[in-house]
Amino acid sequence: MSGLIHPIPLEARASAKKPKHKDTAGTCRDRATADLLKSVTMITANERLTLERSAASWQVRATLLDQLEDSARARALSASQGLGA
Repeated sequence: MSGLIHPIPLEARASAKKPKHKDTAGTCRDRATADLLKSVTMITANERLTLERSAASWQVRATLLDQLEDSARARALSASQGLGA
């Protein structure tokens, strides 16, 4: 019976799937716009409010990503100026 038992080889690496979209401020704004446009066509108030809240969340996320990018750029600039001095 021991000849029938074979260990299953495990894949050590994760699959190399590309993300469907990049997590950038621009894509977050695009999703916010899409949700707002979709909310106009909703029949019930609940559907409309859900999409409006979603749009607001995407807009907040875009703002946060912008702030992170700005602070990273400022840190890189100050580090490069510090190295040059």
